[in-house]
Amino acid sequence: MTTTDPDVPAESSSPALASLLALLDERVDPERAPSVREFAKAYTKRLSAEELEGLSADALFGQVKGAFDLADGRGIAEVAVRVCNPTLERDGYQTAGTVIETNSEDSPFLFDSLNEELQARELAVRRVTHPVVGIKRTSGGRIERVVHVREAETRESVMHFEVDRRLSASEIADLESEVRELLGDVRRVVRDFESMQRAVHRMTETASRGASLYTPEEVSEAVGFLRWLLDHNFVFLGFREYELIDGPRGPALHSVPGSGLGLLSKEGSSAYAEPVPLASIEPALRDRIEGGDLLIYAKTNRSSTVHRRARMDYIGVRKVSGEGEVTGEVRLLGLFTSKAYMEPASRTPLLHRKLTQILKAEDLFEGSHDYKTVVSLFESFPKDELFSASAEELRLRVMGLLALQEQNRVRLFVRPDLFRRSVSVLVAL
Repeated sequence: MTTTDPDVPAESSSPALASLLALLDERVDPERAPSVREFAKAYTKRLSAEELEGLSADALFGQVKGAFDLADGRGIAEVAVRVCNPTLERDGYQTAGTVIETNSEDSPFLFDSLNEELQARELAVRRVTHPVVGIKRTSGGRIERVVHVREAETRESVMHFEVDRRLSASEIADLESEVRELLGDVRRVVRDFESMQRAVHRMTETASRGASLYTPEEVSEAVGFLRWLLDHNFVFLGFREYELIDGPRGPALHSVPGSGLGLLSKEGSSAYAEPVPLASIEPALRDRIEGGDLLIYAKTNRSSTVHRRARMDYIGVRKVSGEGEVTGEVRLLGLFTSKAYMEPASRTPLLHRKLTQILKAEDLFEGSHDYKTVVSLFESFPKDELFSASAEELRLRVMGLLALQEQNRVRLFVRPDLFRRSVSVLVAL
């Protein structure tokens, strides 16, 4: 009896793979052949039997050799990206739609982020292959050896997407540029993950120092919420600090140099990289910079390029001096996880406080019909709406819905967000 590693396909297990390996021996430089052979095995392991049998040996060779050459040619660069319409003459295979290929060190979010970008462009994916390969490189970045992924010190992601249509030259150039930037965003987020976690711990300390201006209940709730984020409830995407400084035209808001992490690590990307006088800021926004709740929640205008294509959650904590003056803000960007959305709102820090405020304002006691109905209505709201709206705005909506319980009516609720960048619309049927 013989045993084989289930992760390594036997060369004779597939006629297509056997033909491919034979072609590699014929067409590849003998010095490079061992690496290309091992790369081919790792690559084809992620192809189904139907996909393997549906490709000719020449087409499979062209696809594998193209992916290898892209990875080999990456050298010491952080990412390699190629978007093209393959042709038989140039690539050895042809596809109905444009192909997007990438190579980089393996990390979380790579596949999801690229897939979301293609969906945002309304490009349906016809085929996708995304093996993780163990690669040892020379000092100059060339592929020296391909090893089993479990034995590799460095694991690399190889992604090959084919979409449903062929793009024009201008569309190809735009997509390639965007994918390169996207993979850079992924790298920045993954690189700074632990630093952003530490930054959230510092945010809790900042919130605690808010006791000179805010009530103990508000401080405690803010600290509890920030700690809750660290319990796998938030995907950390960016962090930056801001400070209020004295300028020639009076107080000005300025991003703290070197404080940016993740998506906010690019110096100069902030609108406040140079101090912006408060006198030049729209009055409603200025009021929110200088005062308001200790903890700020809103949705960003910008959609995340990492993990999930959605407007990011913006969580800020005001910096407060010992004299009770607002001196700046620490800001966190990210996305709530599925775990956060599944947790009952009544047991979620910050939301629990809002529910308690509603019940107290309406003088509802536990066990009563209206109490149970209000809690049920509160739980039925989308989590994003519960985080965004103030306790008073939620009270008006919940009580408005309660009044409709016995009536056959339709009602519309409209609420602008904190920074008046968007509007939330709720239709009660």
